[in-house]
Amino acid sequence: MGTDRLVFQRLTPLDVSNLRIERHGLPMNVAALAILEGRVLLDASGQLALEAIRARIEQRLHLAPRLRQRLYRPGVGAPVWVDDASFDISRHVRTRAVPAGGGEEALLAACVELNDQPFDQARPLWEIWLLTGAPDGHVPMLIRFHHVLADGLAALLLLGTLFDSAPFDSALETPESEGPPWTPRPIPTRSELLGDALGRSITGIRRGVHKIGHPRRALAPAGTLFRQAVQLAREGRAPCTSFNRPVGRQHRVLLVRANLEQAKQVAHAHHATVNDVVLCTIAGGARALLAGRGELHRPLVLKVSVAASVRAPASASQPGNLVGILLVPLPVGEEDPIRRLEQIARATTERKRLPPYQPAARFLQRWMIRAMNRQRRINLLMSNLPGPPQPMYFAGAKILEAFQIGVVQGNVAVQVGALSYAGQLNLDIVADANLVPDLTVFANGMIEDLEHLGARSHERE
Repeated sequence: MGTDRLVFQRLTPLDVSNLRIERHGLPMNVAALAILEGRVLLDASGQLALEAIRARIEQRLHLAPRLRQRLYRPGVGAPVWVDDASFDISRHVRTRAVPAGGGEEALLAACVELNDQPFDQARPLWEIWLLTGAPDGHVPMLIRFHHVLADGLAALLLLGTLFDSAPFDSALETPESEGPPWTPRPIPTRSELLGDALGRSITGIRRGVHKIGHPRRALAPAGTLFRQAVQLAREGRAPCTSFNRPVGRQHRVLLVRANLEQAKQVAHAHHATVNDVVLCTIAGGARALLAGRGELHRPLVLKVSVAASVRAPASASQPGNLVGILLVPLPVGEEDPIRRLEQIARATTERKRLPPYQPAARFLQRWMIRAMNRQRRINLLMSNLPGPPQPMYFAGAKILEAFQIGVVQGNVAVQVGALSYAGQLNLDIVADANLVPDLTVFANGMIEDLEHLGARSHERE
């Protein structure tokens, strides 16, 4: 028996908290939407070459073993990732027709309906849906997975194994990266799991003893936590808004397109970052929404939770979740987008002096989950992922656009995701459909700010 059989990949406390959140709220599913050039995905009869696409994906799965694994709950320690002996690619790569004549609105409605479905946790926690019937001949592709599988950066690396930086002639062409035949490893025995749990406990004790011998190093995290607690107290409570109520199960998604190079130029001119530019446009969207509801006033400052990776270079390719949050004030009462951008840039610079917040303690995670429907710390959610700077290809088809699609939870009914890709800065807005029926007002507010800043992009190709 090889030694790799005795080293198991268990869920981290943050991963477990994502499962716990799901039990108290809504499915923790995240997704990416890619618009593919459709011609090379068709067979000789003009139909989608589904079996060839499935074969192409399956030939790449040795590059991402997690995609053939499922969760196993042994009753000893945290759940463990194990190979799914009954893995069937047809359960994970599927098609669905988009209603004719509905345009982007119908496409996004189909994506929402698909991504709101909970995963069968007895199977690997991902799916690819190829959406047919688009009038422009393109093939939209929805890639969805459970948040426990990976955070944003890990997901990009995980899914990147399915993409190419150069085109093949068609989905029927055999890729060069085909791996050896796959043989699933058996589920670990109870004695192996007990040994693994004991080994982890011993390692934890050794680390604790080591810290005692280096008190200055051991106390450093406590000092950081204290400074973070002081900063959190200074932030104060988030204001009440009409969209900060417990979210339901009906969602809506809208897309906004920006130009990455222009956003970089705007950011550079005002000592800001592209992330600050996105935050400024989110503030513009919230400003428009609240103005339309009669809730806007000059000094109003909302609080946005910004997902921030805490991955060290050595863990860049590690699946799972290694993420914290920054709490950033959004001066939505400021009418001028330039002044608003400069204020946001100063605020984010100050907050980056401390590491992102990470509720690592189990009791703190449990408290946050119980309080998420009535919390008063944040109003909005935001995530920004750096995608590839050059065009990518899937099964020979060029990816024309790519967006991330996040989740809303607790009493935060609006989330904005940003994904840079091949010179594009692509934004998605996810919201509770009932709490934010006027989501187009939010999107139009973002678009107006992008135009004012000079970063508005092309419409969909």
